Amino acid sequence: MNYYKQPSYTSYVKGISNFIQRIKRKNIDFEIYSFGSQLDKLLDITKIKTDANSTNIGLVFENLDVSYEKNIAGAIIFTDGQINQGPLLSKFSTYNKLPIHIVGIGDTIPMLDVSIKSVDIPPISVKGKEVNIDATITSVGNLKERVNVTLFDENNKLIGSKIIKISGKESLENVRFQIKPNKIGKNSYLIKCSALSDEINIQNNQQKIIMHVMKDRYNVALITGAPNYNTRLLKDHLSRSNNNIDHFVYINDKFNPQIKEFWKKKYEVIIFDNNPIKPNSEKWDSLVRIFTKKLISHNSSFLIIPGPEIDINSINNYLKIIDIEAKELISNDQNQYKWGFTSQWLNNFSFNNSKWLDNDVSSMPQQNPAFYLGKQVNDKNTNFAEYIGVDRPNPLLILGEKKSIRYAIWNSIDIASIKYKLLNTNNSFVLDNSLNKIFNWLMKKSGSQEYVFRTNKNSYQQGEEVLLSGRSLNYNDDIIHEGTVELYYNDKFIGSKPLFLDINKNEYKSRFWAPKPGKIKYIVNINKGIDSYEVSNGTFEVQESHIELNRIFLNKEKLINISRSSGGTFNYWMDYESLLDEINIVNKKENYIATYIIRHNYLFISIILLILTIEWLLRRRMGLM
Repeated sequence: MNYYKQPSYTSYVKGISNFIQRIKRKNIDFEIYSFGSQLDKLLDITKIKTDANSTNIGLVFENLDVSYEKNIAGAIIFTDGQINQGPLLSKFSTYNKLPIHIVGIGDTIPMLDVSIKSVDIPPISVKGKEVNIDATITSVGNLKERVNVTLFDENNKLIGSKIIKISGKESLENVRFQIKPNKIGKNSYLIKCSALSDEINIQNNQQKIIMHVMKDRYNVALITGAPNYNTRLLKDHLSRSNNNIDHFVYINDKFNPQIKEFWKKKYEVIIFDNNPIKPNSEKWDSLVRIFTKKLISHNSSFLIIPGPEIDINSINNYLKIIDIEAKELISNDQNQYKWGFTSQWLNNFSFNNSKWLDNDVSSMPQQNPAFYLGKQVNDKNTNFAEYIGVDRPNPLLILGEKKSIRYAIWNSIDIASIKYKLLNTNNSFVLDNSLNKIFNWLMKKSGSQEYVFRTNKNSYQQGEEVLLSGRSLNYNDDIIHEGTVELYYNDKFIGSKPLFLDINKNEYKSRFWAPKPGKIKYIVNINKGIDSYEVSNGTFEVQESHIELNRIFLNKEKLINISRSSGGTFNYWMDYESLLDEINIVNKKENYIATYIIRHNYLFISIILLILTIEWLLRRRMGLM
């Protein structure tokens, strides 16, 4: 109500205070409540607040229903009838339990405003694929105008423009733009609609939207020094992902196809499979500098899968690129060992493995370490799996990033044994799922996380509904997770909202009201078993203005319907004093019949029997005399 010119906040409080004093002079009992997002009992009317971020009149009627048997003669509601939370006003148009008198506040002519109500765009898309951006434009006020809706990219380049007709009265107009993103990674867009000449709020005339774009096909180089059991596993797994795979195999002292083709082409991921080996180590030692330049200039990721024939001295030249050094195993370490994923893996990559709720190391086939990786990689931030029961701590899976280079090392010579030994078991999915996550990360499909979330707008008015949606890059139809969305303002926790999975769209969604003005941070947590893991975070802006700024007018017709159906009256603010004539003390005559059942009151029965016995004894004595 703070945005109405008449009455002002001061006039509003003063007017109600005078109204209450005149009711008191009539010796009428009453209680005062204020309602917004909750119902509060007021002892001092001067403490009333009119800046709640939402308005739920349903709370008033719930309280009346609960108090119906408490001899309530009626109710008086001061409101503009603009409801943005709870049931609609039309639900109470047939209310008739007791008279509802309504004082309407505000102008009957709506102010003018046009705004972007929502923008629907997929959180994730593929490079070169056509994507629809659907925007909903809403307008209020008595108007018939033409507005221009435009779409810009992050370089402020105009992508599209459309002219639509708006008619006010909270009408909705849909606008669709079709784009074909070509940039990999995060793409930002700005959608705007032109302002009206007498518009009261232009902050809601534009919205920034973000979409994550991936490649449809990735170039992968698989360089095999000596074919082994791991080779077929890697090639089959990559082929299922519809990637472009160039497989270079060292046979008869040369690569087939020729390795010069490798240097000509750009690859997103380069894999060393049991390479370098003794026969080609001298050649690879001479190529370290060229290989390093290729990684950096092409922004490629590097994966090392050692095999039985790998040359440790030669591979160390390539490990130095990522500041890692390998050492030969001592005799005590040349055995098979149990292994398990670390907390880093469980916190970042294990959400869709809900069938494997526990890190069940006993069910995992043991692995043979390829070499000992020094203390410099015994870091919680890079170790994603480790050997168990070894004399010296030795990581199995390392994931890291050095500047623009992402790298991964699987420190065993027999990763394929995990696949084949788990066939036809409950954990047969573990290796394929794990490789999916490793390759998705190396290909930079989703930054460092498996989930991509975004809000349907980047800026909201206080009290407006926020829609948060997201997807997993490894969506599995058999897995349904729930979670929560935590909201923070200035690093202080302000609330938690439920997160659910929309099966029809394969999207996670959460809906909640925009809280206090300012920058709001959200953290998305996914539940896995009894544990909860953070999978995404972001921010959105809440404007100083309230959602009622779009609806600054008196909802007269609906308020009149409620008052008439209940037997009450409707008055404008300027005439609220005439309502005092309708308020009088009502005398209610009630007759009460009190009954008391004594057959179970043994004390009372005993007293009666005692009195009768005494009377009988007295009569008998008098008779004898």
